[in-house]
Amino acid sequence: MKKVSAWVFVILIVSGARIVSAVESGGIDIHGFISQGYLLSDKNNYLGKSGDGSFQFNELGINFSKELTENLRLGIQFFSRDLGEIGNNEVEIDWAYGDYRWKDWLGIRVGVIRQAHGFYNEVRDLDMLRTSVLLPQSVYAESGRDLVGRDFISRIQGASVYGEIPMNIAGSLSYMLMIGGKNIGNDSAVAKWSQSTGTWTVSSIDSGTFYNGKFQWNTPLNGLRFGFTASKSTDIRFNLLTKSQTAMLNDITEYYSYVLSAEYSWKDLVIAAEYMKHKKDSEVIGMPAPPHVVRPEAYYLSISYRFTDWFEMGAYYSEIYYNEDDKGGENFKMIRMADYLAWQKDFALSARFDIDKSWTFKLEGHVIDGATQLLKQENPDGYEKSWYLFAAKMSFNF
Repeated sequence: MKKVSAWVFVILIVSGARIVSAVESGGIDIHGFISQGYLLSDKNNYLGKSGDGSFQFNELGINFSKELTENLRLGIQFFSRDLGEIGNNEVEIDWAYGDYRWKDWLGIRVGVIRQAHGFYNEVRDLDMLRTSVLLPQSVYAESGRDLVGRDFISRIQGASVYGEIPMNIAGSLSYMLMIGGKNIGNDSAVAKWSQSTGTWTVSSIDSGTFYNGKFQWNTPLNGLRFGFTASKSTDIRFNLLTKSQTAMLNDITEYYSYVLSAEYSWKDLVIAAEYMKHKKDSEVIGMPAPPHVVRPEAYYLSISYRFTDWFEMGAYYSEIYYNEDDKGGENFKMIRMADYLAWQKDFALSARFDIDKSWTFKLEGHVIDGATQLLKQENPDGYEKSWYLFAAKMSFNF
């Protein structure tokens, strides 16, 4: 969709909140959210110009859905965000699909569908569902390099089958299998990472055919679940222009990622852990350089506890490595770069305050070691190894 005024979108959301009860009585469900955040870091710029303090951190969304029959449901969500140079408050279709659930064990969706990646990617827009301001960036990067960032793993245009299969005393197994393509803009975070060397600009991106799958075991122990998600593409192509306007092609011949997940909820306590592996083989056609192979590895452990109806705290520790075979950064030192560009380790502490059923306020502090997720364009003067990040966020939902 074309860029529109953020204020128009705000008015649409506020108006939607006022007419929810009237429209719901007609069979159309309307829900939405709006949030404003603040980021401040002491040394490196992260997700925008956080070193100076940045209010370029907001999200807005409104969705409409209607149950046409007992088995058929239609829905659409419009979404906008601004995170530094990402998003810039352009309104886009976040998801839009028809959903036909024939049986509990078999349903079909077609349209623009949220991609499965770990436990939380499909609901990452819903700030009220989590304690933290930022999801662990090792697995859920807002601006991730090598095709693991939010722009690339948000959605797929295609079709999926899904369902839940009961397994008697063993609990149940939920599944989803999807095939389709992606629409990635040349102003996305994916493109910015490709342009970070300053050698070329990205004119367009072709995602090829994309495959995505999810399996979740809901164990017989109440509150315990395990998951596996995976994605693969047959061919991803970045169409490039050099400074002399020469056309080139960055051909990603192999791409896949998978996430192993575990979560245990008991009363007001939630413990989660996820592990991600990723591979990208690429070659710039026309350049005298061998194919480039990257195998990132990432994981985190998180815990949260609700003390009262209005107060909750959480913490997580996460790590991501640019290449699983070079966790110490020796390859970076060989080309006279800092070894800490090979990793990013993050300890975060969060506090959540539920003002009422619609308003939520959060505070969060990060102690970070390493710089593998920092964009060069946002840090033209270089990086620092050890740094801090503070985040605050106010959200309204209906």
